[in-house]
Amino acid sequence: MMRLSENVRTVTSPEGGVVLDLRRGKLFRLNPTGATILELLVRGYEEERITAEISERCGVALARVSTDVSSFLNSLPSNGLLLRAEAD
Repeated sequence: MMRLSENVRTVTSPEGGVVLDLRRGKLFRLNPTGATILELLVRGYEEERITAEISERCGVALARVSTDVSSFLNSLPSNGLLLRAEAD
């Protein structure tokens, strides 16, 4: 299970988004796809479902989207933005 850190605030729009890490005082800008990934994550979607949703919305092959979504999500914990919990 993945969830955003409690120290994170997000704002999204069709043009992209912004993530603010309140603890570190860092601001991250997102393109529209990154903003959509975070939006789906906040809704409780897991990586596979996020990948399928982006693939369908953008008309891009699932394999390509999978690599990009995985890379994006894997970059979030190192920036203190995402917490990953093991399933019970």
